Amino acid sequence: MRKGHQTRNQAGNIVLADPRIHRYYVALNDEENEKFLAMFRRTQARNAADFIRARIFG
Repeated sequence: MRKGHQTRNQAGNIVLADPRIHRYYVALNDEENEKFLAMFRRTQARNAADFIRARIFG
């Protein structure tokens, strides 16, 4: 594969070598959500998924 060239599927999305296909969902109440957002804001995580993944797997 050429540098900078990425394989795309029919929908135009980039095809990942190790796609993330397993998803989990949680429901938080207002108090839990505020605690989560406060923890997230103190990090350098790009998004909530990266933050959660780092907290679970180190």
